[in-house]
Amino acid sequence: MTSITSVTRAPRLSDEVARQLTAAIRSGEFAPGARLPSEKELAERFEVSRMVVREAMSRLKSDELIDTRQGLGAFVAAEPGRGLFRLEPDPAIAKDLHDIFQLRVAVEGAAAGLAAVRANRRELAMMRACLREMKVSVAGREDDIEADNRFHATIAQASRNPYFDRFLTFLGANLHGAIAKARSNTAARHPRSVLAVQAEHEAVFAAIERRDAPAAEAAMRSHLSAAMERLGLGPFTGARL
Repeated sequence: MTSITSVTRAPRLSDEVARQLTAAIRSGEFAPGARLPSEKELAERFEVSRMVVREAMSRLKSDELIDTRQGLGAFVAAEPGRGLFRLEPDPAIAKDLHDIFQLRVAVEGAAAGLAAVRANRRELAMMRACLREMKVSVAGREDDIEADNRFHATIAQASRNPYFDRFLTFLGANLHGAIAKARSNTAARHPRSVLAVQAEHEAVFAAIERRDAPAAEAAMRSHLSAAMERLGLGPFTGARL
């Protein structure tokens, strides 16, 4: 199996302060509606500058964990983080990618099944074009992750479920760097694996094109399960949802 490696970078001070404040809010140390300590107090507590605290508070506000009131300070939101979904996978930690791939297997499998029923001719043509690009890359012994991503994105779009579409676009954007790195390592160590990837994509498309929803879902789940193993993340052992 191919291991996933990357350079571990020290977290920014503002990110660490934001992480600790987030943990305090989620643990109930700061209850909904409670006023947080002032910038000065937090700077002293964490032994950082007020600018670092200000950046951390901006992060918490964008995460919908706090509200700020002019002249009064920052307060924990009534429903901290409601509606927020954030992924911050660490490519150095295989467990992170393993868990996210399990999510992909479930969601993309369902999206492929819907696409088999709902895809129009334009979307089928787009999928076919992506497969051609990937096939050319295989012949040239290159790894075209962009065409691969477009193939998956088109399937999500063809599901006609806007939440699948948006969620899988979100997943792709968050995982692009980590997956590209892992796939590059896999292709270098196991060059024949790119042939298997191409065959798996073609199986997914063939099922969608013939409007076979169960087969499309099964083919997508099989493809992503195999991808987990190729990336050194272990087999997918979850039951069909």
